[in-house]
Amino acid sequence: MKLVVQKYGGSSLKDRYSLEKVLCKIHTTKKDFEKIVVVVSAMGKTTNDLLDMVRSYTTKKHPRELDMLLTTGEQVSASILSMVLQEHGFASVSLNAYQAGITTNKIWGEANIQKINTKRIRSKLRNYDVIVITGFQGITDQNEMTTLGRGGSDTTAVALAASLSCPCHIFSDVDGVYSVDPKLYPDAMKLPYISYEEMLEMSRQGSGILHDRSIEIAQKFEIPIYCASTFSEKEGSMIFRTIETTHTKPVIGISVLSKQWLITTNTKGTDPTFLKTITTVLQKYSLNIDMIALSNHTENWSLSMTVWEDDYETAQDTLEKAQKVLTSMSQSVIVQGNLSKITLVGSNMRKTVGVTDMIFEVIPPNDIYMITTSEVSISLLVSSDKANKTIAKLARRFSL
Repeated sequence: MKLVVQKYGGSSLKDRYSLEKVLCKIHTTKKDFEKIVVVVSAMGKTTNDLLDMVRSYTTKKHPRELDMLLTTGEQVSASILSMVLQEHGFASVSLNAYQAGITTNKIWGEANIQKINTKRIRSKLRNYDVIVITGFQGITDQNEMTTLGRGGSDTTAVALAASLSCPCHIFSDVDGVYSVDPKLYPDAMKLPYISYEEMLEMSRQGSGILHDRSIEIAQKFEIPIYCASTFSEKEGSMIFRTIETTHTKPVIGISVLSKQWLITTNTKGTDPTFLKTITTVLQKYSLNIDMIALSNHTENWSLSMTVWEDDYETAQDTLEKAQKVLTSMSQSVIVQGNLSKITLVGSNMRKTVGVTDMIFEVIPPNDIYMITTSEVSISLLVSSDKANKTIAKLARRFSL
């Protein structure tokens, strides 16, 4: 049986016109595959609308009940799409996470898939050509509903593809993976192919195409992922294992994470425990440390680190509280905001000499607050006011 998993995001399901495009994609796919498992997100901005509705009733956190509520969005999408498919001649049925056997751990709002029992899915495939399954959700072994957090539907789709040993297609309103977000750099090139390693790094550093958890699963089980647009016939991008001859550029893409803060602390003496003290304080306030640099001078230590939080206002308040605690422990604590982390990614970086020199050809060192590197990436911390110009300069220098 030739099988494929396809995922359609909220923008692909937001109205009748969009649903017709989804129908066309499924109809075309049926020419090449006998059976299709379709994973759906909530329609349009349904999840945001549900969150706004909650805020109109309560300001308190109710994690379990919130997951119960948010899972309804995908169930609406799955049932409506299945009905439309049936009316267009497809043998289709919808399943929620419980019915599809998707088991997660019990972390409200950020659950991880533990296993998928595909017995019922395989049974349904005997009688149905298209099975529509709710993304973004799962169920614990105590039968509690959970949600998977940001990018959860991508994770559901890739996990199902891994469990069913078949390829995965991700359809959205973007026609593939670009070297740079076209909104930031309009001349960005679409990448016809990219390795798991490179895509994972780009996702972790701010590329919004796919969630990093979905890439991790694809890499582990070697599931090829095809990314394309629901609304276009343009060729998309393929994500698969590393092939040395895929490309020769040292840098193939740039990602950016805004909402970064730089924390710089100095302390007199040479007590090495001060580092642990500072990180413990940040952990207490649930601040995520990202980049880090430590200098040991003769008479003092200097520590610089970045924290990144998506919720800017909450993080700002939390940082102020942490700063007061840290100030009492160190000679000085300086917190700088309005910073962005720009990351250049490329698997050929590990065997290319002079990439840093190429960066400094177009970006003055004085514009960079911090640099960190890995085998496949170089990250620069810069002022958010200069981020777009910096991205454009780097994109042109590396022909992206």
